[in-house]
Amino acid sequence: MKVIAELGINHRGSSETAEELIGIAGEAGAWGVKFQYRAKEGFYQATDEIGDEILSSEIDDNYLSPEKMLQLAALIKRNGMAAGVSFFKFQDAADFGERIHEFDFFKIPSAELLNEDLIASVAKLGKPLILSTGGHAEEDIFTAIEATRHVADITYLHCISNYPVLLGNQQMKFIQTLQEMSGSPVGYSSHDQDWEVCLVAAANGATVIERHLTMDKSGRGIDDSSSSDPEEFVRLCRLLNACNDIQGNGQREMNQGERVNMQNLGSCLYATRDIEAGEALSVENTAVKAPRKGLTWGDVRRRGFTTVRRPVSRGSALTELHFSENKLPLAENLVAFCDEKQISIPIRLHDANILQARFPILNNELHLSYQEVRAFRSSMDEGLEKLDLGRRYSIHIPDYIDSKTLIDPLSDDDHTADGSRQIVQTCVDLALRLSERTGAGVPIVGSFSRLRPEGKRQTYLQLQEYLDRWGRQAGAPIYPQWLPRIAWYFGGADVLDMFCGADDIEIVNEIGMELCLDLSHLILSANYAKARWLDWYEQLLPLSRHLHIADATGIDGEGIEFGLGDLGDPAAFLDLPGRKVLEVWQGHLSEGDGFDHAIRQLGENHG
Repeated sequence: MKVIAELGINHRGSSETAEELIGIAGEAGAWGVKFQYRAKEGFYQATDEIGDEILSSEIDDNYLSPEKMLQLAALIKRNGMAAGVSFFKFQDAADFGERIHEFDFFKIPSAELLNEDLIASVAKLGKPLILSTGGHAEEDIFTAIEATRHVADITYLHCISNYPVLLGNQQMKFIQTLQEMSGSPVGYSSHDQDWEVCLVAAANGATVIERHLTMDKSGRGIDDSSSSDPEEFVRLCRLLNACNDIQGNGQREMNQGERVNMQNLGSCLYATRDIEAGEALSVENTAVKAPRKGLTWGDVRRRGFTTVRRPVSRGSALTELHFSENKLPLAENLVAFCDEKQISIPIRLHDANILQARFPILNNELHLSYQEVRAFRSSMDEGLEKLDLGRRYSIHIPDYIDSKTLIDPLSDDDHTADGSRQIVQTCVDLALRLSERTGAGVPIVGSFSRLRPEGKRQTYLQLQEYLDRWGRQAGAPIYPQWLPRIAWYFGGADVLDMFCGADDIEIVNEIGMELCLDLSHLILSANYAKARWLDWYEQLLPLSRHLHIADATGIDGEGIEFGLGDLGDPAAFLDLPGRKVLEVWQGHLSEGDGFDHAIRQLGENHG
């Protein structure tokens, strides 16, 4: 999508105002900025009519010289946008001399749609040409299309030449007609009272949106009322630039947030009493309850399950595991491979016994929920009894302090700050106890995503000081992990602005902030920024003290199977020093089938 900020006469003849509007357009994410140019003298011959008198006066009062316009065009380019200009007669282009070629594109305004001499002369300049079709009947528009088929790089804009266009007068379906008739790109030149109309244009296939930009919609200029102010323009660009992502590719794919929501909101079968192996399922020994951690009656019927092969304890969700034989432990050669490469898997307190039995490897990362942290705070020894203390551990601090609040130890809100600090303190205490019992260091990892009002750099400095004081100085280093730009919090997508951008890389390098480098998150955040993730990796690796490994694709495809994303060959990362935690999405399900598959992939290819 190309969004063009039309400055028209909204600069009021002031290069300073024009510079401000250009800056706004660049920050908003516009593709280009366009001027209108009419020579200072001689454009209006007669001003007897009221409309002519008003327009002539506005043009004279808002004149920008070619020299100033070229200076502004250079500024537009420095802001990463294309610079364009429209002419009403080709003689005016001579005012720019040879420097006319410094513009990136030209536009023919609607009033000159049938001016064949002007169109031919501008087309010979060899730059992309935009032709606006407002104020003309279909026959004239089709005539203009036929007359310009020979122009190599041309775009036609559907336009209604009212200022402003009232809701209901847009005739948006004509965009599709223009596409069919021309076979060329088609856009929309908006003079609408409601900027949201541009979204309808995009939905109808417009790939270029031109919208006037003004500092004040209530201003006295004749274009102000049909323009967008900075706030509107930012919203317009944000939505239009996301248009292709919003539309998708015609396929329906579940994102990870949906999967989590379906688990949390859905229901499945739970045992209402202990069910023995060989016993048939029935409504007498099961009940349908939430969350969906197992099979539904529909799943049971589709899979042909009738009797369980393993005992089911009262209150447990019925899963496929209950209809299968016990799973064998990881093969000795793969255990040796994991220990040689210091490969770790995430475990939770409630599934530690099962996963540690199936994966007798040396390293585990304890992923805690806020409820499990509370349990450790109440009785540390009782929690430790559930773990094999012959292993080495790292700890992942929970993202939440309760069902409604993300962790944020720097928060101004007392509930959030106190709750977060309790969580962190308990994790530090646990790390120290584990280190004492196992004889190995216990690094701690956490996701810290909330910005302080003082700004990003101050947030990093305050967080670094806090983590150093309560973690490293206490004997348990806490490493903030690199994050994706899109995080799935509370069942929805949250756009983050900490530990996920090029500016964050600059700050953490400047202050020397040590990190947990999550490769899956790194890929997603770089993809969001349209950056090469390996470039970011090279800049962050010197700060990495703990590694999470998984493949990823797009901006939210986290923890997918190795080989299906952008990670490439994981061999180089396996030879890095320190522990590497396999962050396979839901790898713990079915007694760790996802972890088993990932370890087999790595062991067979790199063992």
